Amino acid sequence: MIRELKRGESLPWTLLLNADPDRAIVEAYMSKSRVFVAENGEQAILGVLVLMPLSENHHYEIMNVSVDPAHFRQGIGRALMTDALTTIQSRDAQAVIWIRTGDLTVDAIGLYESVGFEIVDVIKDYFVTHYAEPIYESGELLRNQVVMRLG
Repeated sequence: MIRELKRGESLPWTLLLNADPDRAIVEAYMSKSRVFVAENGEQAILGVLVLMPLSENHHYEIMNVSVDPAHFRQGIGRALMTDALTTIQSRDAQAVIWIRTGDLTVDAIGLYESVGFEIVDVIKDYFVTHYAEPIYESGELLRNQVVMRLG
């Protein structure tokens, strides 16, 4: 089941920090964002998606998508994406939705492309200049950010 967290509910910090390891960066956007979670029958949170409206009208950004590694490849990420996109597009027919990810996160890029996102830019050395600690994906230093757009 996918639902939107209500203000004041506990955030799934382990999942949020799996997608973005800099807690200060995550905290900076959480107060302005809507949080969608995927839960199992026992109300355990298996995945999270954070959607933030941008200052430009009709523009939104998916700030964070994360699925519990024990539940990878079960359609949870796709369900979160589909639900969030359907929700925002039903409320705003002119919605333009952005997502940014590392260029080494091939599975995530594939998921985003499969729901309609297109790569529009690559920002060289983004992660080495904007994060205090280096980020590694499968043992390789994450450097570049991929910018994707839907709508």
